[in-house]
Amino acid sequence: MYVGVIHHISDPAGFQNAEDKALEQGLPAHVQLPIHAATPDHTTGICIWQGESVDAVRELVESVVGPFSTNEYLELEVHGLP
Repeated sequence: MYVGVIHHISDPAGFQNAEDKALEQGLPAHVQLPIHAATPDHTTGICIWQGESVDAVRELVESVVGPFSTNEYLELEVHGLP
């Protein structure tokens, strides 16, 4: 399933560092991150994840960037991605 996450980022530098570190280490096999984007000032981010459930994505995202943002999670119907 696809899960959209809207990040309201309170600490752009901390968020970016945490995200970079997690991506360098590699994501768990049960999730993929085909799309991640941010506003130019990095105070808002939008990601589309592929995972087992909204809860599985939430658990991972909160463990990585939770200290730096308030996050909204949405189950999505996505067209145009494999």
